[in-house]
Amino acid sequence: MLIYIVEMLIVLFSGALLYSKIISKKTFLFLSFFTMALIVGLRGSNVGEDTAHYIDVFERVNHITWKTLFTSGTDIVYERIWNVDRSMEVGYLLLNKIVRAFTSEAQWLLVIVAFATCYLMAKFVYDNCSKVFLPTYIIMCESLYMQSFNLARQTLAIAIGLQAYTLLKEKSKHSIIKAIITIFIAFLFHKSAIVLFMIIPLWLIKDDRRGMKYIIMGSISAPFLVAFASKLIAVIIPRYGVYFENNYWEANVGGVIILWIIELFMILYIFRKYKNRDGKEIFVATACTAFYISFELIGLKYTIFTRITLYFRAFLIFLFPYFIKYVKPKYRLAYRISLISVLSVFFLRYASTSARLYYFFWQ
Repeated sequence: MLIYIVEMLIVLFSGALLYSKIISKKTFLFLSFFTMALIVGLRGSNVGEDTAHYIDVFERVNHITWKTLFTSGTDIVYERIWNVDRSMEVGYLLLNKIVRAFTSEAQWLLVIVAFATCYLMAKFVYDNCSKVFLPTYIIMCESLYMQSFNLARQTLAIAIGLQAYTLLKEKSKHSIIKAIITIFIAFLFHKSAIVLFMIIPLWLIKDDRRGMKYIIMGSISAPFLVAFASKLIAVIIPRYGVYFENNYWEANVGGVIILWIIELFMILYIFRKYKNRDGKEIFVATACTAFYISFELIGLKYTIFTRITLYFRAFLIFLFPYFIKYVKPKYRLAYRISLISVLSVFFLRYASTSARLYYFFWQ
C-alpha cells in the first residue's frame, strides 16, 4: 500500500509544481507517467490477476514460428490444454516474440508494455488537454491505470486506439484513414478495441443538441437491448461467450455508484446548458461518458461489457475539467479539491485490493 501512497504523492507534488509554474507540462507528464510506468513494469508476478499468465505466454511464444505469426490471421493458438486451444491476438504475440528474441527474461516484457502504455497515455493527454494535471490524475485514480496491473494487454490496446481521436482532430485529408489504421492496430492487441470505431461516426455527425439528445436516450435504452447484444457478441467473439454465462468478476459496485451518479448528473447538466458552438470535443466526451455509464450498468449483469467501458472511460479526462466552466468562480476551488479528494479515495480503494498487494519482482 505504501508504494501507491508514494506514487499518489509524487503526482500531487508534481501537480503543485506545475501549478506554481516551476515545471512545464511536459516535465509534469514525464514525472507522473514515468512513476506510473515504473511501478507497473517492476511489479512481481502475483501483482495483478493476470500477470503470471502474461509471463506464461512469454515463455511459450518461443514455440510459435515467425511464419505462423505472419500467416495465421488475427488470432493465434499458443497453447493446447485438454484438446482446447488457447489463443491470443497476433499483435500482442508478435510483441512477445520480438522481446523474446533479445531476452528470455519476461520482466522486460512487463516493463516495455508498461512504458509503452504510459507514454501513449501521456501523449493523449498532452495532445488533447490544455491543462494536464486533472486529466492525469483522473487516468491514475479512476481505475484505467490500476487496470493495467491486470488487463495489461487491453490497456495497451486502449492507449494505442485513443491516438485515433487525436488524428481525427487533425481534420486533414487522410485523418479518418489514419484513425481507422490506428484502431485496427489496437484491435491486433485486443479484439475489444473494435468498439473504438464508434468514435469515428461520433466525430463526423453534427455536434448539436439534437444529436446529443439521441445519444443520451440511446444510452439509457441500451441496457434493455442487452439480451440481443450479448448473443451477437458471443457469436462474433466465441471465446468470450462464456462470460455471458458465468460471472467471473464479482459485481462489486460499492462506492463506485457515487461516481456514476456524479457523472450522470454532469451529462444531464451539460446537455441542459449545451450550445451548438460548444465544440466537438465536449460533444464526443459527453457521448462517450454516456456510453461508459450505460455499459457499466449492463456489465453488472453481463461482465463482458465491463471490458468495453474502459475505452470510453478514458474520455472522462475531458468531462470533469470541462464541467468547471459551469461552476461559479467562487466555488471552483472547492470543486477541484472535492474532485481530487474523491479520486484519491477511489485510487486507494483500488490499491487496497488483494490483487494489488505490491512487491517488486526481485523481492
